[in-house]
Amino acid sequence: MCRRILNIVVLLFCSLLTSCLGVFYIDLGNHYAWLEDRIIVKIKEETENSLFYDLLIRPQVLNYGYDNKFIIAYQLYDGSEWYDSNQIAEEKDSLLIQFAKLKEMKHCYWIIDKETGQVIGPMRKLEFDRKCEALHVKAKMRHFHEKKFWEGMSMEDIDPDSTQRKIMDAAMDTVTKGSSAQ
Repeated sequence: MCRRILNIVVLLFCSLLTSCLGVFYIDLGNHYAWLEDRIIVKIKEETENSLFYDLLIRPQVLNYGYDNKFIIAYQLYDGSEWYDSNQIAEEKDSLLIQFAKLKEMKHCYWIIDKETGQVIGPMRKLEFDRKCEALHVKAKMRHFHEKKFWEGMSMEDIDPDSTQRKIMDAAMDTVTKGSSAQ
C-alpha cells in the first residue's frame, strides 16, 4: 500500500514538472529566437507558459549563428507547408512562390537583419556567401548538423557544401572543361 502511494506521488510530481516547463528557446537578441521546433521566430509577447511570435524561417533550421546585427541560418526544408505564417505578403501568392523555391532548393541559407527585420532568403550557398560579404555579416555558423537528417540520403540530397559534394563537383568540372577544350 505504501509503495502504491509513493508511485502515485512520484507520478503526480513528474506530471507537474513537465506541465510547467513552458517553451524552450534560445534567445538570438532583439526579440528573435530559435525554438525547439527548429524554427526561427520574432517574439511578439511572452507569458509564463506560452510564446506569441511571427514565424520567419520554417523547419528544419539545423544551424545558425548571430551577432548584434544579423542572424544567419542553414535550413534543410522538410516540406511542412502547413505551418501557419503571419508574414505579410509582398506580392500575390508570395508564400506559394517561397514554398516552391524551398522545395526546389531543399538546402537553404538565410540572413535576418535584426535592425530592419528584413529576411533575406532562401538562398543557395554561393549566393549566401556573396550576400554575407556585401552586407559585412560577421556572424558565423558552427560546423554541425543533426546526424539523423543525413543518414540514408541519396547523392542529390547531399549538402552542396559537404566535402564529398565538393569533390564530386570538382571532378565534374574537370570532366566538363576537358571535354569542352577538345
